[in-house]
Amino acid sequence: MKENNSSKKILLIGGGTGMGKATAIYLAKKNHQVIISGRRKEKLDEVASLSSEIYPKQADITDRDSTSRLFSWYQDKFGDLDVLINAAGINIANRTLREISSEEWDKVIRINLTGSFNCLTEALKIMRVKKSGLIIMINSVAGKRATPLAGVAYNASKFGMHALTVSASEEERENGIRITNIYPGEVNTPILEERHSPPSAEHRSKILQPDDIAKVIDHLITLPERVHIPELIIKPNLQSYI
Repeated sequence: MKENNSSKKILLIGGGTGMGKATAIYLAKKNHQVIISGRRKEKLDEVASLSSEIYPKQADITDRDSTSRLFSWYQDKFGDLDVLINAAGINIANRTLREISSEEWDKVIRINLTGSFNCLTEALKIMRVKKSGLIIMINSVAGKRATPLAGVAYNASKFGMHALTVSASEEERENGIRITNIYPGEVNTPILEERHSPPSAEHRSKILQPDDIAKVIDHLITLPERVHIPELIIKPNLQSYI
């Protein structure tokens, strides 16, 4: 069975900020080829300027045509896809059923869940051909346990993302494709600014940092292909999980 310690070709969705940005930089330092995608070109270019191993490509995974073009471009330029990482995701300030509008609901579901479906199905088309590949979905502990802090739309989108990827993993395991869900607790990323009361600097220093997630992802990538870790829950020590 082939080991996984060589350089990989990685497509990272949501690579312009937060956990995606940190992961792109960390993996590039490990000599992996990292293609980053997202909606904001200026953010992607900023990250790509930090390493010759990072390549930016603007795309919107909520749009199926845009997603299809992204993967076609990737295949034309880089060929096989070893690893897909989906780090794209949003939340909103209005998180209760009393507050949230239908437009806000649609926005969260479209990016977090439909976007995951769009990039997952495109990646599988490439990986099925070579009978191997690793897909890493950055979910949330909200995909395991719904909480008022995360909000109704975010909780629903992350539970849906969980069901989507677990189903896909079961379907694709005989094709040699592994799918891992990562469920982080609180992470110090820009999404915290979407809360009505963003956390203090002191609180942010005690929760997970984006590099913590990047190191976990690096470990997953280096595991032998015979090893499948379906899911990982990672949280700050101060955060309860009962």
